[in-house]
Amino acid sequence: MDNLLQGAAHGLMAVIKPIADDEWILGHRGSEWLALAPDLEGDMALSSISQDNLGHAQFYYELLHSLGLPSADEQVYLRTAAEWTNAHLLEVPNHDWAGTIALRYLYQVFDDIRHQGLLASPYQPLTDGVRKIRREAQYHLQHFQTGFEMLAIGTDESRQRLIEGVNQVWEMLGDLFSWGPAEAFLPDLGLQGVSEKVVKTAWMDRIEAQFRHLGLPEPAAIPQPALNGRLGQHSEALADLLDEMTEVRRIGLSAPW
Repeated sequence: MDNLLQGAAHGLMAVIKPIADDEWILGHRGSEWLALAPDLEGDMALSSISQDNLGHAQFYYELLHSLGLPSADEQVYLRTAAEWTNAHLLEVPNHDWAGTIALRYLYQVFDDIRHQGLLASPYQPLTDGVRKIRREAQYHLQHFQTGFEMLAIGTDESRQRLIEGVNQVWEMLGDLFSWGPAEAFLPDLGLQGVSEKVVKTAWMDRIEAQFRHLGLPEPAAIPQPALNGRLGQHSEALADLLDEMTEVRRIGLSAPW
């Protein structure tokens, strides 16, 4: 293991794990829109983006494995819901297209800020991967920002449905910015730029500017989380998702995959 990691592996794992879990759950939920999006272009785009999310998660799980955690396969398929650290917001089913666009735009702005901060890490395998992932994720941001703007300036109905979607997502935003126990490791890892306070402030500045540009209602303060997924606090929706996701894997737990 690189000398840089002496005494730092535990902190790195704590930081990387919620990023991996966010991307995996987001990709899984995105895949549920396959053949259900309102148009072919949206369907193909979200399918491709969901594959990217799962690929990003795979990179982070492999990185965690190199730092001492079980294989990527075991991390995904053999954990209980309480062992997952994804944001609560991302696990909740969303069957409304405007709500999905609102969620994905708000998340992608957050993800872009998080990626930018992670590039300050002295751990080269992480920064090399983040640099590549960020290039892909910026296309995701561009796609969902365009969809967000189209709904906002489209018809009265599309604008109203977008506002309703934003309001529903906003209620669950709280733990998205949390690192849970990983927050304590950020200074020693050179990652003060992704602290909850820094990311939340940068995110709110960008979102408020976009809302003003589109004439949307001024966003409220980010609420305190009712559930903090970073601490393993999840809704029944995650347990249901994991049951579905691991159904085939559980048929033969001892079989090679």
